[in-house]
Amino acid sequence: MRRLLLGIVVLILVVPGCVTHKPAPAARPPVVRDARPAYPPPAPPPPRQAEPAPQYSGATWYPAGRAISPRWTTVVIHHSATPTGSARAFDRFHRGKGWDELGYHFVIGNGTGSPDGAIEVGPRWHKQKHGAHCKTPSNYYNEHGVGICLVGDFTKSRPTPRQLASLQQLVRFLCSSCRISPDRVTTHGSVKHGTLCPGKNFPIRAVRSAVAGPATAAAYR
Repeated sequence: MRRLLLGIVVLILVVPGCVTHKPAPAARPPVVRDARPAYPPPAPPPPRQAEPAPQYSGATWYPAGRAISPRWTTVVIHHSATPTGSARAFDRFHRGKGWDELGYHFVIGNGTGSPDGAIEVGPRWHKQKHGAHCKTPSNYYNEHGVGICLVGDFTKSRPTPRQLASLQQLVRFLCSSCRISPDRVTTHGSVKHGTLCPGKNFPIRAVRSAVAGPATAAAYR
């Protein structure tokens, strides 16, 4: 009996010790993959700076050191018939033909030799001197016409928007300062037959219409 009890006790003590409980495996941390590319992406290009619009300053359109002459009764618009140009380039060309200086009173650039829409004032305007831009039998349009040349060939293309905006501002100033009616704003080809200047693509009616709007010389000072 004693042996039986001893065996039971031994069995009770030994059996639990034979059962091993394996610990639950520890949870592995999630794998975090680097979402960044192997090489940094190229930096975006800097924003393109818009070309500044021309400044319409009537103060620079007044003749230097003198009043505007009463001689001016009309405005004659030309194109250069060249894709590029500037007042300086045309001055050299005109002098090469034997003229004393630039034949126009104003030149409006197209972004080649001068900024797009830039209004260049020629020496004839500062001197209030007759033009050399529209020869006719009576020479009326040289003696009494303000000559404006836009750079470009408008038989093939149109003036740039900035050229037209500058032209409208300048012609408004001239019409107001010289008391010129908008219907006296004309083109080279309209008064001198045999030339296409300033080309079939030049919108003379739109210019006259824009110039007829309200404006005064004081607005450009």
